[in-house]
Amino acid sequence: MKFELIFTFLVLISSSNSALINSRGESYECTYVTSDLFKPLVPLPPTDSPVTRCYNLELVVKDLAPDGFTRPVWTVNGQYPAPLLQANYGDRILVNVTNKYGDPASIHWHGMFQKGTNYYDGIVGVTQCEIPNKVTFLYNFTLEQYGTYWYHSHLQGQIVDGLKGPLIIYDPKDPFYGKYDYEYVMTVSDWYHTPSGILLPLFRADKYRGFDPMPDSGDISGLGQCDCSAAPKNSTCNPNNKMATYVVKKGKKYRFRIINTSSLVHFTISIDNHPLTIMEVDGDYVKPVTLNTIPINIAQRYSVILDANQPIDNYKIRAHISVCTPNNNLTINYNAPLNYDVTGILKYEGAEDKLPTSKADSLNYTSEACRDVNPSSLKPYYENKVPKNVISTFKVLVTFGNLPTGKQVALINNSSFVPNLNYPTNQQVVEGVDPYKLPPSQNAHVYECNSGDCNDAALDIYIVNNSTDSHPFHLHGHIFYILFNGENNTGIDPPNEADFNFKDPVTRDVVTVLPNR
Repeated sequence: MKFELIFTFLVLISSSNSALINSRGESYECTYVTSDLFKPLVPLPPTDSPVTRCYNLELVVKDLAPDGFTRPVWTVNGQYPAPLLQANYGDRILVNVTNKYGDPASIHWHGMFQKGTNYYDGIVGVTQCEIPNKVTFLYNFTLEQYGTYWYHSHLQGQIVDGLKGPLIIYDPKDPFYGKYDYEYVMTVSDWYHTPSGILLPLFRADKYRGFDPMPDSGDISGLGQCDCSAAPKNSTCNPNNKMATYVVKKGKKYRFRIINTSSLVHFTISIDNHPLTIMEVDGDYVKPVTLNTIPINIAQRYSVILDANQPIDNYKIRAHISVCTPNNNLTINYNAPLNYDVTGILKYEGAEDKLPTSKADSLNYTSEACRDVNPSSLKPYYENKVPKNVISTFKVLVTFGNLPTGKQVALINNSSFVPNLNYPTNQQVVEGVDPYKLPPSQNAHVYECNSGDCNDAALDIYIVNNSTDSHPFHLHGHIFYILFNGENNTGIDPPNEADFNFKDPVTRDVVTVLPNR
């Protein structure tokens, strides 16, 4: 489910050549980028002033076997996960996306503020139209932030099929420089053997009475293992698929940028015998806090520092899956032989090539399932005062209801969002449609402020999750202060402000809203 604020719309089509020339005659060399997440990340060197970085991304369908089972994967430059993109704070980024999927596509730049360029946010039906097949689309925006982010399809179920990858923006004033020696990027994701083009029509059928389709496996940075005995006849499945392996040197410290790129599942991350010190949450620095396990919901990111101070050996990386939605025997793939404990290897240089025999330290997955790291334990690294000039309050009631056909849908304030793929919301507003008169299915929440009221202005967004399940909520183009996150609240009036944290709340762009049980 997504909660959208509405701004403006524009589409720009560009050439897919390796050299890009704009209307002012400026030329940029564009890189066809590939990456290997199992090699230490080499940060970009700082520059005297921001620069323009140009990347070419080619969307192609290719047979791959991330978990051992071969299926067509919607790759970027032939890769899953999609290639790592890098830039420095303040840089301008140009991304030529050439669509060769045979299907329409789009890319959302998750966590980007897009100040003045929200038409490049990549949301089909809200900020742009689809990128047609055999067309190149240019995304062009400036990075007024730093941290760990990612990009992914925001059309239909394409994210399920593989269009997702990391985006790292370096901060020349990173207060943690010198606190670690090397960096890695680690993604965790669920994985489906059936393409979304088959799953989605079944899931959306009026007579469907199941819940969200269950995945077949999970992966760490694109490598996982599945139960090949359950693979269909005449399919190709390797029961000895490689395990995700990160190599470290004893005595060194490593920053791991962890991203949950899933479609459905929540993970709890741990590495045997190695506590993890959180120092960044969804792009913002926090005061260091050390935990043995880190719960991470869909689209969330954590940077952690790992001290490679254990005996030279191999240690298990554990990514435990929690499915936070119901399941019944009418659910697509309800009986999938899903391994809820996805594993990888933290391998010390000099260790034998063998599977880890390390043991977990009394992990309690139940207490962290479908939850965030406790926000009260996360404190912003820099003092950041909460704005007190609240110019509007949005009350958002999340429920599930039935269409006249009996099909169950998610509702926000009793309305289910229906995107207009041919006339995006931003375009409607730019062309003069009164945002207050948009159809209820657009779920548009409008706020206004006079110029004198906009200084240090804030919106209060109060979400009541009136369901039995927790849900991750992402606000495009913004971070927000988490003032309160409770559960078992049956009312629709805000909780007592005495319970709010106005002193030092953490900021995020994805929060898990707990259930009303």
